Amino acid sequence: GFTTQQSEVVVSALVKIMDNNLDMIYKDMVTKVQQEIALQQVMSHIGGVKKDMIILEKSEFSTLRSENEKIKLELQQIKKQVMDEITKVRADNKLNLNLEKSRVKELVSS
Repeated sequence: GFTTQQSEVVVSALVKIMDNNLDMIYKDMVTKVQQEIALQQVMSHIGGVKKDMIILEKSEFSTLRSENEKIKLELQQIKKQVMDEITKVRADNKLNLNLEKSRVKELVSS
């Protein structure tokens, strides 16, 4: 029921609509090459993050090791101080005991 001119106009309009729809669809699509490039970029970024994590982990481990060494030295110093105090208390006790023995001997001999 259309004239030739009307049919051509309708078909032309439909072709333009389909072309526009396909253009929009193609804009959202990526080629396999583009997808592979994006994947390589992501993998490279992940590799960089892994390296950074390893560096941070080693740095943190080094810091912990350093702190551990400081604590060991402090502990050794405290241990030495405690041993010195123990030696001093023992010497004082021996002295007091010897003085008390001498005092008791004097009392007994008097």
